[in-house]
Amino acid sequence: MKLDQIPATTGGGQAAFPFPGGVAAATAAVNDASGATAIGRQLDAYHALSGRWAGASHGERAALTQALTESPFARTIQTAVNTFTRAAWPGADAAPPAPQQRMKDAFEGLSDDHQRIIASLQVGMPGSPPPASVDDYRARLQSDLDAAQAPAQSPAKPTDTVTLSPEAQARLAGATPAAEVTPQAPPTPEMAPAINAYAKAGR
Repeated sequence: MKLDQIPATTGGGQAAFPFPGGVAAATAAVNDASGATAIGRQLDAYHALSGRWAGASHGERAALTQALTESPFARTIQTAVNTFTRAAWPGADAAPPAPQQRMKDAFEGLSDDHQRIIASLQVGMPGSPPPASVDDYRARLQSDLDAAQAPAQSPAKPTDTVTLSPEAQARLAGATPAAEVTPQAPPTPEMAPAINAYAKAGR
């Protein structure tokens, strides 16, 4: 099936194609390499064609493949995504907030057109349906970074401490404990008979 043969609406309840001029006009937009078509219009065309893919028949998908994967704008998208993902990679052992900071820095380092592409596709934002504006995407990156930094900025919990006596500290250090001396009770008058009896028995 050729692209100009794909109708703007199909049976089975599929919605009207959300791009002025239909599939053929959207295909022409993504295939324009002259720069005459604004990037916003190309993004709209790409999203419309991508959305059409989900409900398309086998014949329609074959016709849409070139526009979505091989057209000049599809290659521009691939370049933007590859540039962004390479710059955003923090390393396998990175811990928060390093990945979030790296992703934000990578986005800010892109060209304006590539920022619009990454934001529109919501790259790296699972659960967030595209498209989105550059400002919305930047705000989401900042929000993720703030959330990752919060635990690191929380005050540390107080540590329980135990004070040891000098003798206990000496034992922990490996010193031999001094012999324990049993305190002697002073003699009293009541103890005199027992003392005298003990002295006589020892003679």
